[in-house]
Amino acid sequence: MKIPYILELIVPTTLLLVIACTGSESKIDGSLPYNSKLQNPTKIQPTATLNKPKISPTSTNPRSPELAESNSSTTTTKFVKPVRFDAFPVNLQRKFKAAVDIEFASAPQKAGISVAVYTDDTLWTYATGKADEDITMSTETPLLIGSTSKTFLSALVLGQIENGMYNLTDSIGTLLRDHPDFPSFSGTKINPEVTIVELLTMSSGLSDFNKNTSGKSESFKQPSWSPSDTINLVPSEFAPPGKFQYNDTNVVLLGLIAEFYSGKTLAELFRQTYFTPLGISAIALPEEGIPWHSGLFNDPGSHLSVPNIAMPYTDLSTWSSGFGNMIKAAPFEFGYYIGAVGRLRYACCGIVSTPANVAQWAYQLYSTKGSVLSEPTQSQLLNSFSNKRVPTWAGKNSDESYGYLSAKRTFQLYNGSRIIGYGHPGGGGGYHSLMRYSPELDLSISILSNSEMKFRGSCGTEKLANCIAISIFSEYSDSD
Repeated sequence: MKIPYILELIVPTTLLLVIACTGSESKIDGSLPYNSKLQNPTKIQPTATLNKPKISPTSTNPRSPELAESNSSTTTTKFVKPVRFDAFPVNLQRKFKAAVDIEFASAPQKAGISVAVYTDDTLWTYATGKADEDITMSTETPLLIGSTSKTFLSALVLGQIENGMYNLTDSIGTLLRDHPDFPSFSGTKINPEVTIVELLTMSSGLSDFNKNTSGKSESFKQPSWSPSDTINLVPSEFAPPGKFQYNDTNVVLLGLIAEFYSGKTLAELFRQTYFTPLGISAIALPEEGIPWHSGLFNDPGSHLSVPNIAMPYTDLSTWSSGFGNMIKAAPFEFGYYIGAVGRLRYACCGIVSTPANVAQWAYQLYSTKGSVLSEPTQSQLLNSFSNKRVPTWAGKNSDESYGYLSAKRTFQLYNGSRIIGYGHPGGGGGYHSLMRYSPELDLSISILSNSEMKFRGSCGTEKLANCIAISIFSEYSDSD
């Protein structure tokens, strides 16, 4: 039984311990025709000057409770089975399925998993396990993709740079000096000299707002919120820029800059720039999630999508014991998870989608046949990696490196060959995501699950999702 909403003020918000990341309410037309090519954006000239932001100092307001209450009937997003793609050969589909089934069966704790493989208008999808206690996971079941969302933000920022809005070397102080919230940022915590490129490469020296657990807990209770409120959660003084330190303060600042120079919310930018033109079905939290309202703590969130978003499964020791459905064990409902806690997913990890959509996104972003970025800007993204920036998830002695909100690593296939994999993982809070694209195979993979899948798979020292990716890449490579 859920507790009364008023007790939210005294019940500890223990969800903070399990979250890793860690506007316009638009309906998604899942049957939207797929546009295989977007027109490239206008190229920035070397002498481009800084554009004036499109938001006036008096028009940037927090996401207010008055607006939220008036929009409390969230538009339902429909996720449908893709039908416009060719199929892989039947024998290859069987091998893909076997790769998923073998690894998923070996997981000691699990709920459901959904996988998609994509190349140039050819798509394979598969799902198994459960989305909720009595609901089977399907290929149309939406899931949170976590920090894989960062790849949308990097593309957006690079596109704005190419369109002449600002430059990689511009500083926070230059770009946000006219923002009405900029004076509220602590001069000892937010370094005004930090540049766009330092934010994109997680080398800003800024402290991680996620370490301010008490501040985050308090923010969930506030009727109004803005991205600047998250920036003001940064708990400690900045360090000199240059050292790689993965944290989400960087991406919140990038989101704020993207909004300020476009005059649109981040959700509007994602939808107008990528979701709609590419035919991608997705929800961008927090703007397209569940608005704050007085009954949010007990809101089941069942009206947000069809099918319903898969429930998060995780370690339940915070509330009871064992492994299971977080929402069944916690004192709050799923609407609170999406609407209040989802605020801290802004810019970093707030997209909800399916593997079919995410695999298409990876292909359009990283493939030479893709349409997201112009050739020069895509080359800039693919050459942004440095072996001096090794993400924490890479493991000891890994060759994985970090670039502009993307990661690059090699995979050794079963035939002994090695391929590159571009993408970004995501996870925490009862979900896991792996998105990878191989240029050698011109093939993308998206793996989403409603548990955190921290276990090693059967392929050696790799985690389970990586083992699935290696198996699928290997089977496809051997089929040529």
